Amino acid sequence: MINFIIYEDDKKWQEHYKHAILNIIGHKEDKYQILIIDKYTKEAKKKLDDLLGKNIFLLDMEVPGKSGLDLAREIRDAGDWESQMIMITSHECFKEEGFTSKILMLDFITKKDYVEDKIEEAIVVALRIHSRHKSFKFIYNNELYQIPYHDILFFEKDLNHNYTSIITPKKAYKLKQSITKIETELLSNPDFFKTHQSCIVNLKNIEKVDFTNNCIYFQNYKTDLLSRNKKKDLKEKLKKENNYELE
Repeated sequence: MINFIIYEDDKKWQEHYKHAILNIIGHKEDKYQILIIDKYTKEAKKKLDDLLGKNIFLLDMEVPGKSGLDLAREIRDAGDWESQMIMITSHECFKEEGFTSKILMLDFITKKDYVEDKIEEAIVVALRIHSRHKSFKFIYNNELYQIPYHDILFFEKDLNHNYTSIITPKKAYKLKQSITKIETELLSNPDFFKTHQSCIVNLKNIEKVDFTNNCIYFQNYKTDLLSRNKKKDLKEKLKKENNYELE
């Protein structure tokens, strides 16, 4: 899923951005959605928090409730360094501030330029960047999903039912696919490790491991599927990262 987030309060400019997006991706089969936010509210924040997939933000500098630059900072402060940020404003004086604010902005576009051409160029670059990050593809509720590997916490086979759960920080999904088949698909990615015949974890997303009680902790979730014969290998892999709490 590619999410295009238009953060702009002027309807005329919203249409400019939307038209530029559709010129690039509108005739392709890739699954995407366009989310338009015209002011920062609790409801808007919830919509942003619930997004799943790869994000491309088109941010106006002057949106009621929170500027585009402040929203970009908030997103980065929350730990999202994968989303692509395209800043758009009527005031070129903000350009230097935007590029030096350590938010990894992809591009800065002034509205006095021919905006659609500039936005289309930036979107193409953003899509190229996202295409380099592999995703796990699956069908859920009759819809095709693509979850970036870095968003996956772990895969867990339900011991009593014929499905496997994909756990992300925001949501859990069920699919009828064996752990063995999933393991085969992930063989080329060293970030994933099989801790149990029914569990594969993303090493990069582990927050803490309790080896005494066989419990692995992630953001908002935990699993106790850690086999005795996997403990040593898991401990060695995590120690190489030098940033995990081990018990």
